[in-house]
Amino acid sequence: MSNTKPARPARSLLAALLGLALAAPGLLQAQSLSIGAILPESWPSAAQAEDMRNGMTLALKTTSLQPAPKLVIKDSGCDAKKAQAATQSFLTAKVDMVIGGFCVLGEVPSMLKSANVPMVSANAERLKSHDGLLQLGRVGAGVAEEIAAKLRSQTGLRVTASSTCWIDFETPVSEKYDAGLCPALSVDKGRWSEVAAAYEAAFRKPFSVSAARGHAAMEVALAYLKRQRNASRGAAASEALSQRTVLGQALARDGIVPEDALQLSFASRTVKAGSRDAQAMDQLVKAKSCECKAGPECGKGSPWEGMPFTVVPPGSKPAACPQVLASR
Repeated sequence: MSNTKPARPARSLLAALLGLALAAPGLLQAQSLSIGAILPESWPSAAQAEDMRNGMTLALKTTSLQPAPKLVIKDSGCDAKKAQAATQSFLTAKVDMVIGGFCVLGEVPSMLKSANVPMVSANAERLKSHDGLLQLGRVGAGVAEEIAAKLRSQTGLRVTASSTCWIDFETPVSEKYDAGLCPALSVDKGRWSEVAAAYEAAFRKPFSVSAARGHAAMEVALAYLKRQRNASRGAAASEALSQRTVLGQALARDGIVPEDALQLSFASRTVKAGSRDAQAMDQLVKAKSCECKAGPECGKGSPWEGMPFTVVPPGSKPAACPQVLASR
């Protein structure tokens, strides 16, 4: 008798725990959530990587997904092999989601897809989407280079689409070129003001583009994980893509490139009035200036009609372009 009675409370406790698991699977899942983030901490800018980290941290502190997921960060140094090694360590640790692509992607998306682990890509360029790949980028891979090649051919200007602006969204143009074609970020001004105030209060520093990219990527990731508790991956992806972030909503479909997705900025150098270069620059500004009202009239009748870029007039700052922020 004395050997059998103590087993009853144990069985009762086990039954209670099983009942809790059945009644609240989302709670148990949330307790073990973790997010891996791949940041370019060692290169090209530790300061920008810190801002990205801070932006993600702020999003975690204010999320309604409780308890908040654990954030694990690995450095890529903007090197594809290091990013892939970081991804493998995340897979070994069985993280629930990965945020990356701030400067390099490599084989990271395909590795995560094979392992059935969702990813938020903060890369400026887009790959082919699927339910497990959520992308903040607004330009398809290769689109910018195609436009740059046409501009070189049509204007004679030395135009590059491969400068560091594709990593940090800053727009200085090397003296080796006449102009640079860079990705532009669409900004939700209301959300930006709201989040910027919280960021500056928390970290005692200005809210930067790098911080905004980190915050936006984390908000999309959190929206996905919250919905995935009790829905399919497709439903979770739809929820995440509808998330309002400081950088607006992520594009839900590939192939739709916003007309202001790219910006053409000129190098800071004196151009002789009346020269071929001056005439080409003037033609571009008249046809595609970011000061032109958005719509089909911009660039109409020009060789660049319908191309998804705006032109920053010489001497103007990229941030002057409406609804677009392309520098910190």
